[in-house]
Amino acid sequence: MNRRKFLNASLSSLLSYPLLFFPGQAQASYGDIVVGGGMYKNLDTNKIEFLLGYVDLGSYTIKQISLNFLPHGIALDPNNYKRLFVFEKIGPGACVVNLEDFNLEQYIPPSKDCYFYGHGMPNKDGSLTFQTETNIFTEKGVISIRDTKTLQLVGQFPTYGEKPHDCHLIENGKIMAITNAGGPIDDIMEKPSVTFVDIETRKLLEKIELDSHAFNTGHLAYHNGDLVVVSAPREGLSEMNLGAVSIRKKNHKLITMTYPELITTKIYGEALSVTIEPTNRIAAVTHPSGNLVTFWSIDTNLLLNAVSLPHARGVVLNANGKSFIITYGKEASLIEVDIDTLLPIDNSIVKNTFISGSHLYNISRERILLKLN
Repeated sequence: MNRRKFLNASLSSLLSYPLLFFPGQAQASYGDIVVGGGMYKNLDTNKIEFLLGYVDLGSYTIKQISLNFLPHGIALDPNNYKRLFVFEKIGPGACVVNLEDFNLEQYIPPSKDCYFYGHGMPNKDGSLTFQTETNIFTEKGVISIRDTKTLQLVGQFPTYGEKPHDCHLIENGKIMAITNAGGPIDDIMEKPSVTFVDIETRKLLEKIELDSHAFNTGHLAYHNGDLVVVSAPREGLSEMNLGAVSIRKKNHKLITMTYPELITTKIYGEALSVTIEPTNRIAAVTHPSGNLVTFWSIDTNLLLNAVSLPHARGVVLNANGKSFIITYGKEASLIEVDIDTLLPIDNSIVKNTFISGSHLYNISRERILLKLN
């Protein structure tokens, strides 16, 4: 049965069960090292505690580093593969952790009158690190620039929007793509957008708004001109409102997916994490409240498959690009989905990883990409 026939036959049934597990053909990953944020209740103190979770899928080693905030965005230092930058979503928390001794290296304070807003990354040569921040009084967004070694603030430029969240350096590090969540649903002036800013001149090159103002702009994935944006309901709307997936194929218009309605009308709340598989140009998106992972063709804007996973959160490619690795469920489990079949792989589940946060980061794949570039 081909993928499209399978999809047509199974969409109705997959929405009826908390978890459908389909056997795949490929083998599970070996050697991938993934990290992500997590939180748990300390039964001795009855308090919520936060951590950075680490899973080596080769040795099945699971470790944690205690922090004083919930990690959201994570980035690898290109000059030291044991050094990670970690950022809080809407708060004062950011830090550097060192995986050589699994310890906190240093906390990073936000800029004056600002909060960190979730994401950041070093530039190509690793000399500077960029972070999204928002002024707590005006809600205007800035990209703060810090010296990667000293962590001292050395500059800022505007995101050209309000409440910026995700940021990616693209086009060989010359341009930054930024999601700006915008104001509430009744704010006609500050609409959600994706902005593209020239790093050298700090000028706005392009500003894209969604074709529906019911959604914010949350996270993005970008590869060779292809852009995928995932959204939560706009501020002021209920979490029972729909989230969205929007795709812009290179040199085309950004379009929000509305078909098939059996899926697009069931993805309640935020569309959370997104990644692009570059060879087949497949976008994978998690929908925690919808208990789904959806897979979209960037070439055709068609849904390729949807897999039911309870509270699916983070998604990344494995190191060799043959599978997606996804976090889900109350046990903070990992599972792999084969790229060719877009079905879960047998014996790929790892439970109790402590990675219960929004995103997952594959250190092994990042190291490979940095060496190639």
